[in-house]
Amino acid sequence: MWWSVILFLTAICSSTQAANILYIDGVPSPSHFIWHKALINGLAAKGHNVTALSVDVEDSSLPNLSYIKLEGVYEGLNEKMELGSEIFEKGETNPFASLAMFNQYVMLGCELTLNSKGLRQLLHYPNEFKFDLIIGDFLNGPCLSAVAQHKFGRPPYIGATAANVVTMTSMLSGAYIYSGSIPDYALDVPQNMSYRQRFTNFLYSHYVELFRTYETYPKIDKIVRKVVPDITYVGELDRDARVILLNSHPAIQYREAMMPNVISVGGMQIAKPKELPEDLKKLVETAKKGAILFSLGTNIRSDLLGDERIIEILDAMGQFPEYQFLWKFESDSMPIEVPKNVYIRKWMPQNDLLAHPNLKLFITHSGLLSIQEAVWHGVPIIGFPVFADQFQNINYCIAQGVGKRMSIKNVKSGELADAIREVLSNESYRENMTLLSKVFRDQKESPLERAIWWVEWVLRNPTSQVLQSNAVRLDWSVKYSFDVMVPLLIAGLTALLASVKIICLVLCRRGRQQEKTKRE
Repeated sequence: MWWSVILFLTAICSSTQAANILYIDGVPSPSHFIWHKALINGLAAKGHNVTALSVDVEDSSLPNLSYIKLEGVYEGLNEKMELGSEIFEKGETNPFASLAMFNQYVMLGCELTLNSKGLRQLLHYPNEFKFDLIIGDFLNGPCLSAVAQHKFGRPPYIGATAANVVTMTSMLSGAYIYSGSIPDYALDVPQNMSYRQRFTNFLYSHYVELFRTYETYPKIDKIVRKVVPDITYVGELDRDARVILLNSHPAIQYREAMMPNVISVGGMQIAKPKELPEDLKKLVETAKKGAILFSLGTNIRSDLLGDERIIEILDAMGQFPEYQFLWKFESDSMPIEVPKNVYIRKWMPQNDLLAHPNLKLFITHSGLLSIQEAVWHGVPIIGFPVFADQFQNINYCIAQGVGKRMSIKNVKSGELADAIREVLSNESYRENMTLLSKVFRDQKESPLERAIWWVEWVLRNPTSQVLQSNAVRLDWSVKYSFDVMVPLLIAGLTALLASVKIICLVLCRRGRQQEKTKRE
């Protein structure tokens, strides 16, 4: 009896034992950090000792959470790849050119993080020090995660990213490309693609997978070996992911088939709303017909729009004096006088504002986290997509009847005013968003709780590879059976050509016989 109790208590203690976790966020993007921060804090709150190696850091009151800053990354990227107002032209860039530019960004980011004092601090940890688990954002490839896996003896590895594209996990999970039904996130096309769009999607999607295999991995491996010469090939280390935490959910994106080790934790960053600051609280609650939030997120600055666009937007806002506009604007300078119903603030508590019942509309850049928060709180949207997945995000919202899309490059006050008027006056937008919100919220546990459970599952089963598909280690041609289809195609063409030749020979012989008969 007592032995049973002791064994039971031992099992509980061992299952909840604090682990040493290294959490790597090497993606220079404030929005990615917002998402990762939820899990970092959640794991620390559960009692785990978390070391966060990150481009972005914040002060923490938790004694078991420490940050190591990867300094100089933003500055280095801005110096080499400064776009400024040109960022609003990126939506028209050819996707193949965009991929090459993103690869340049990845390589530069890898070099900057590897040369940081923060990484050197981590590499100076004693050789006997061990982490029980490494979690890393794989969006920028296996640069930091590979170095950490090598340094600490290849503990279990979890891939995690604030992106929601299942095919992005293909190198880690073996996910398949369904180019006939799912448009690649980089292509601005609807889900019901035309033949030409499907043709382009097929070529681009497979090109991306081959590009990662034969371009991205070898280049990262070459860069990493300057720091760690004897490291295992980085592509092999990347494929070692036990579980992949993906910022996805069927209610907020096109549905894709997923491998068993890909866990949907979409909206993990959405926290219980806090009370608004006094200035915003007063404005929102006293707005006659409600408030409208305008924000281009954390990676795009409204003050870079240029005077012409800013004037057009302010003019549109001024046409709705009964509504209070809240514009996240990063400077104090405006080209014209701001309308009385427009409030400018350098930072907006977006999630808290969207949760307020008097917030009627969200004008957004269509970033994934912003779309998720709008859906969660049931707020219709007008989207100004700029680059990357933002076009697919807003296209999905249009298909669901919860928003409208506009061009930020060519924004006109009249068109924006018409769009605002339509979304506010047509109840179907809010009704559809309310239904979508209900489905998104209807989960047996919160996305953060699910993410923590799976992290601890890996800790409980550190050597298990039961969820990993063998497709992750197959060559591209084998994975998609091109090595089977090509010989079959050649055989089919050979048989067809042989048949045509035989028929031609038979017809020619018959023709000669008939001609001979006529002459006789």
